[in-house]
Amino acid sequence: MPSTRSCPGEGGDTAPVIDVAYVTYKVDLDDPHADIDFDIPLLTDALNAVGLSVVVAAWDDPHIDWASASLVLVRSAWDYVPRRRQFLDWARGVSTSTRLENPFDVVLHNTDKVYLRALERQGVHIVPTSWLSDGASAESAITSVRARFGPAVVVKPTVSAGALDTIRTSEPTEASAQVYAILATGRTAMIQPYLESVEGEGETSIVFLDGEISHAVRKVPALTEGGHGDPSGLVALTPELRDTAVAIMNTADARGLLYARVDLVRDGRGALALMELELTEPTLFLPQAPHAATTLAMAILRRLR
Repeated sequence: MPSTRSCPGEGGDTAPVIDVAYVTYKVDLDDPHADIDFDIPLLTDALNAVGLSVVVAAWDDPHIDWASASLVLVRSAWDYVPRRRQFLDWARGVSTSTRLENPFDVVLHNTDKVYLRALERQGVHIVPTSWLSDGASAESAITSVRARFGPAVVVKPTVSAGALDTIRTSEPTEASAQVYAILATGRTAMIQPYLESVEGEGETSIVFLDGEISHAVRKVPALTEGGHGDPSGLVALTPELRDTAVAIMNTADARGLLYARVDLVRDGRGALALMELELTEPTLFLPQAPHAATTLAMAILRRLR
């Protein structure tokens, strides 16, 4: 049983020191589709094992005094999408009073997928993407993607988590309607080809801890029938996967971060393409690689020394 202590409430007279505050979200236990953070028990146990106290709390819990923690670890804050501004205000505030991992500037940049556009300009091969900030060119962009890559497209917002507000369709009118729905919320829309490779080889997620590759898993794609972005098992890293992931991390200047996840998929030509570079709240698939929990706990311990 993990040893945890509660952060004090706003009215507390004293502030007990917590080594690590593990940041999650309020899970609706009545929702059968709610995302569960299966990393929590493994990492809290590992933190306790190296002598660190830990509390698990939702990022928007008003009763938590984050300054009482030596390190605030952003992990499964998966409900931030419709409240991104509030989430960023929270992260900024925490970063001014204690140590936030990953740091605020990373959270600010990485919670909008336009970072992929910047990486592409730096030479990273991403999934081909059309970016729309207004609806004037929606139909022409959809037509162009379908002409180049085939009828099936994926439409999603740049501010999203999992498959939220994301559709796969072969119907241009449905794709256009989704673009307009996204734009109506003030977000930028992304139009991508649906890559058939995800149904075969799948999407490969490569986890970095303290700047080094820890492990990799193959994910069931969230937009296939029965898919939810869940892992289907560990993957042996080939030199191609390893070199591609390391090159992306180097380009993004992310090797100094506590944690990261590089999600790769093969494009229509068979080349590895970056789907996402997760630097804010990625699942780290610790149940698939339990040793990684100790690796991460030791990295946190070094940061607190």
